[in-house]
Amino acid sequence: MYWLLIILLILAIYFIFFISQFYNIFFNGYAPFISTDRKTIKEILNQVKLKEAPIVYELGCGRARFLTVMENFYPSAKLTGVENLFSLYAINKIRFKLQGSKIKILRTDFFKVNLAEADLIYCYLNNATMLELGKKFKQECRQGTQIVSRSFPIPQFNQEKVIVVKDKKIYFYKI
Repeated sequence: MYWLLIILLILAIYFIFFISQFYNIFFNGYAPFISTDRKTIKEILNQVKLKEAPIVYELGCGRARFLTVMENFYPSAKLTGVENLFSLYAINKIRFKLQGSKIKILRTDFFKVNLAEADLIYCYLNNATMLELGKKFKQECRQGTQIVSRSFPIPQFNQEKVIVVKDKKIYFYKI
């Protein structure tokens, strides 16, 4: 009997998640929830040059896979994920606590987060969002900040380089 209740609860959580994703994509213009695979993340990290303890942000972090892999590459990094969707925020908060991770997760709109101290910003969003973020990056980011965007370029900037991993372009920028 209890297992049936647990299964129903899990199904209800999935249903709520997918309904909220549908609503946010079609009515709020959010990017869909798609994680970057570990191979791509490792290739990105091989391409960037960072100091020993970088300050790193993942905007619209979803499951925060980029930050999770980054934590292994740079154990002394200050890692912050920004996720507006409550379900993903809550799952990450619990997961990081249980794993003893030092990744900080913020539940807010990433347009409200000050990125002035960032050494590296990672995004996997959409074209419209990258256009708006380009304006934010111009206003807030300091000289030397590196920005990596999977699949979607930042129209206001010239990329430093572009690589292709698993048929997807990865755009690298430096302010």
